[in-house]
Amino acid sequence: MRSTVSVLAILLALSACGQAAHNDHNAGVTNTASATAGPIVRLHAVPGRPAAGYFDYRVTGDRGALLSVSSPQAGRIELHETMAHGNMTSMRPMERLAVRDGETLSFRPGGRHLMLFDIDRSVPAGGRIALILHFERGDPATISATLVPTGGDI
Repeated sequence: MRSTVSVLAILLALSACGQAAHNDHNAGVTNTASATAGPIVRLHAVPGRPAAGYFDYRVTGDRGALLSVSSPQAGRIELHETMAHGNMTSMRPMERLAVRDGETLSFRPGGRHLMLFDIDRSVPAGGRIALILHFERGDPATISATLVPTGGDI
């Protein structure tokens, strides 16, 4: 029974990471493809489980690497990457992401994404939270992401 619960928890986390997203708000963030139309955080179907964040961000200047993302409305945010191995997919945390001037960082379902833990419950679906991108060099960049319920669009 315990292994069944563990497998179910992993599948639920992966489902949050792989759901498609749509949002018409863009808050100054570059949009280069239709997989995500703006910065969003897709809430998990099970309360208390991590949400998944998706956005495109155009890097300007010599920033070195993206080291982390934080938010005053989330307890913890991890950079993750989804990988395919034959018929299986898995996630792994990323410690850093090298970036170059003019490059667009893409965080999308089925690829790189954020995992947000302990989101402030006072922010409702449709509300916005700040995502603060911390680079090796330069000031942090802040973007605004809309909270989207599982299976819903805002």
